[in-house]
Amino acid sequence: MALRRYTRSVDGSIPVQALLYNDEELLASQDGVGVYDGSQKSPEHQNGTVYVTNHRVFFIHAHQAASSSFAMDLSLISQTEYYAGLFKSSAKVTCHLSGNSVASGSIRQEGAHAGFDSWECEVCAYRNPPGLSPAAARICGLCGVPRTAVPVSSTLVSSQHLSTSLPTSTLSSSTSLPPRSPASSGSRQNSIACPACTFLNHPSLRTCEMCSTNLPRIEREFKSAPSSRPITPDPDDDDETPTKMVKFSFRKGGDKPFYAILKRSLKSKAWEDNGVGSASTGALNRIDPDDRNTTGMSGISGILRTVETSTQGRETHMKDALQDLEALMVKAKDMVRLAAELNEKLTAASASTTSSSGYSAIPSTSEPEEATFIRSSLSQLGLQMSNTPVTLDMMKDERKWFEELARELARVLQGSPNGSRGDTTTGGMMKDRGIIALDEVWGGWNRARGVALIPPSTFLQVIPHLPAHTAPAIRHRAFPSGLNVLHTPPYTQAAFAARLSSFLVMGGPRTTMEISNEEGLTVGLVSEMIDAVEGDGGVCRDDGSTAMSGGGSGTGVELRWWANLFVGYVWDGQE
Repeated sequence: MALRRYTRSVDGSIPVQALLYNDEELLASQDGVGVYDGSQKSPEHQNGTVYVTNHRVFFIHAHQAASSSFAMDLSLISQTEYYAGLFKSSAKVTCHLSGNSVASGSIRQEGAHAGFDSWECEVCAYRNPPGLSPAAARICGLCGVPRTAVPVSSTLVSSQHLSTSLPTSTLSSSTSLPPRSPASSGSRQNSIACPACTFLNHPSLRTCEMCSTNLPRIEREFKSAPSSRPITPDPDDDDETPTKMVKFSFRKGGDKPFYAILKRSLKSKAWEDNGVGSASTGALNRIDPDDRNTTGMSGISGILRTVETSTQGRETHMKDALQDLEALMVKAKDMVRLAAELNEKLTAASASTTSSSGYSAIPSTSEPEEATFIRSSLSQLGLQMSNTPVTLDMMKDERKWFEELARELARVLQGSPNGSRGDTTTGGMMKDRGIIALDEVWGGWNRARGVALIPPSTFLQVIPHLPAHTAPAIRHRAFPSGLNVLHTPPYTQAAFAARLSSFLVMGGPRTTMEISNEEGLTVGLVSEMIDAVEGDGGVCRDDGSTAMSGGGSGTGVELRWWANLFVGYVWDGQE
């Protein structure tokens, strides 16, 4: 009856990946497997898929996955055997089991789901996440104090056991326990005094929380409440089978790779890496004090060490990410340089071909197919020579670099000459616009450059060089509100003031919305420009009718602007 004693029933209708612990890894799987309970076939487990992880072995039934599937811990396997099969006998992997059997009933369910419960450490108050393996769930993830080392009243556990197994009258008559005082129920009674600073430490700590001095080891005696009747024997105790074993019969092959992975998983003992394994609480207390500093990470020093390790890990990941980014930048520069060289070679080859064919009867107007393919590939990658971004390592002088950046920015704003017709331009952010916000220019320029991005500080240093490389000249203007724009000559303050005054003299008073529609600009930008003209005395505002009247909504009038007729007026002295 090894299956009933050493396995836990699982719901095989759920994917196996959802049944794994957070620190558990799926290693291999094989279908067409049957199970032997000892030397006899298990009728309910003859057609299924077996999975092996670094903690457990799963058997998922092919047709009755919800009721005939189980999981077995690798920590229960003491020995394995392999049978290659002969004639009609299939290959088999035998797992000899030892150790404590898996309990049944409510205790079995509690043990099956213990790793999926969240719990709070009594030493550091850290809330440990659920979903860990039983070994990892026994210790705190922050301070390293074992969960099983938390002092629990053994008599309380025994009384709870008796309350579920004995009648109420029997329990009240035979197990009347004296009330426990608060001082004796806490952990102060079992605290370990530091021999150096006399600080009372938690009984599970290896070193003192205050001075990190090795704590003396203590021996505990665990007492249980007396039982009023003999414990009911396990029905499997009458089994005379000398060894407990489970066999997996591979009827569709795959036995050798599965057995190799199983042996490797058993040898690694991953279920003991993050926890105390199957060691008891008494074994934990008998650890040599000399090994406590090296084997455990508990107390305040353990917390600090954990935080330091996490910080170092984040710094390492950040450095690796930055190194990858720098490597990508280097590769990008190499690709740009290669594209430039290819373009130069293709241009030279095309020029030589054209010059040589000029003396023939039929001139060659098309370049070779290979050159066309290379040019089109570079164009799709955005690595044409005309699109090559200027970087500082290409220039020896910083001022020369700013000049080249200004020339490149001019092409982004006004476009590049259109082939043989040098008087026309194509593209450009300001092709149909006379004024544009500075942040929009910076974003569009960086998108055009690709990976060689320009920081805002460098962008601001390039702007003063821009008028020398643009025709008409594009200049920078900053408004009192903080808005920064680039504009052409028609949108200077003097040109806009003259245009606005003429518009108001010819058409009368106008609102900001009407002026915005006339200029083809946004209302916010026009408001900034009108305020600047008003500050110079070019226009006057009429806000006498803008106040709300009549006590209702919708009766107000928009602000209107008038031309300032007093500008340039010379009084002749007559009234």
